[in-house]
Amino acid sequence: MNINKYIIMCMNRVKEMLHICLDKLTLEEVCIRPGDESNNIAWTVWHMTRGFDRRISLISGEDQIWITEKWYKSYNLPRSDKDLGIGHTSEQVSKIIPVKLSILTEYYESVHKKMLRYFNTQQSSDYDKIIPATKNTIGYELMRMVAGNMQHVGQINYIRGLIENRIWYLGNIEENR
Repeated sequence: MNINKYIIMCMNRVKEMLHICLDKLTLEEVCIRPGDESNNIAWTVWHMTRGFDRRISLISGEDQIWITEKWYKSYNLPRSDKDLGIGHTSEQVSKIIPVKLSILTEYYESVHKKMLRYFNTQQSSDYDKIIPATKNTIGYELMRMVAGNMQHVGQINYIRGLIENRIWYLGNIEENR
């Protein structure tokens, strides 16, 4: 297996887990904060997807889908390609509310499709190329993309367990281990 196929496999797993994590939840439930200063599911999915969008856009050299497809309107947020949630205050976290629940997965799916298009290009194997905006290599940014998405989907799963007061893992317990 080559590196690109492995990355796609990892990111497909994140997408699958995101859908499982959000299955049967309501918009009200994804906005529950398990503690006064805690992030909720809606904010965590938004933050994960914003980071994913920014990173794959930097790597591909294209504009962020957040801007080109106007996803900011689906959250009633200002048009900004800079706000990823890093350093958000409690008040800012509470303002990240999609206009409908499906926005969480629809925006993620759109970014995921952009990533798949990138991996069908010649440049997708140029792991040592430096991205001017970050001064990091494409390989390093791809590692951060995978690690960040896997970390955040686990957090989403855990937050769901907290708000539902149950065991947090919602994965496929029947799969071969």
